[in-house]
Amino acid sequence: MTTRSKNSGRRLLAFALVLGVGLMLVCDLAACVSSTPTPPPIEKAIVGAWVNAEGGMIHFYADHTGFIPGLKGGVEPIPDTRFTYYLQDETHLGIVMEGQPATVMEVRLEGDKMTWRGLAGKEYLYHRVK
Repeated sequence: MTTRSKNSGRRLLAFALVLGVGLMLVCDLAACVSSTPTPPPIEKAIVGAWVNAEGGMIHFYADHTGFIPGLKGGVEPIPDTRFTYYLQDETHLGIVMEGQPATVMEVRLEGDKMTWRGLAGKEYLYHRVK
């Protein structure tokens, strides 16, 4: 085999190697771009103010405390309520109000929508206040 044909074979091998590595990088990049972003853990996603269809509000703070503004002017006014909360897992939220045992509810977050399933199975829908 001549030196010329050895060099041609090496160049062809080097070209194939570079081409293969380039194709792998392009495929990896495409997979990263097209993959669905991971939703934030509920612990971060729940932080903020939420309102339901009746105008009831609830605020969750990053320090695991919360606030429910009271209702004035009704037959029986409801005072402002502060609480602490904890997450049992990605779908269960425990709320502790002053002097009360913890109430654990199923909670589901989908973007700016939060659904609670109460103890009796009734669902409550809240939307993030922007």
